[in-house]
Amino acid sequence: MHISREDKKNILYIIFGVLLAFGINQTLGFVLSTDMPVVAVESNSMVPTFQKGDILVLQGVPEKDLKIGDIIVFSPSPTQTPVVHRIIKINNDGTFQTRGDANSGQLPFEKKIEYSQIHGKVIFIIPYIGWVKIILMELLKWPYILILLLGGFVAILIYIS
Repeated sequence: MHISREDKKNILYIIFGVLLAFGINQTLGFVLSTDMPVVAVESNSMVPTFQKGDILVLQGVPEKDLKIGDIIVFSPSPTQTPVVHRIIKINNDGTFQTRGDANSGQLPFEKKIEYSQIHGKVIFIIPYIGWVKIILMELLKWPYILILLLGGFVAILIYIS
């Protein structure tokens, strides 16, 4: 199989795009002092403040600067998906309590959040763009669909070469 010069250029553009996105994410993380500078919202627990599919830009903040009303992203545990909720109380021991704006109550893990669990505070919202990530993650749950999509992509590459 021969890959044309044009196809090689396209492959290089894709690789460059992925590396550029990774580099931008790392640079944003450094500039904004957080390990997670950009997050896609995966639920509607914060409606009407923002919706599922919105992108949030985070900034790391010192513990002393977090206050009631701030929207934070935290990880309940290292293996769980990060949660985006509003601080509703600061406990006497310095831990935080949160709740989603659309939620009627708190979940158990929201009652004692350590500062070390917090990735950052929301500073900017970009609507809708997060749907790209959400759709891709859903496709990964269905490997047969992913295989079909990749097979179709390879077939198109073969056809155009």
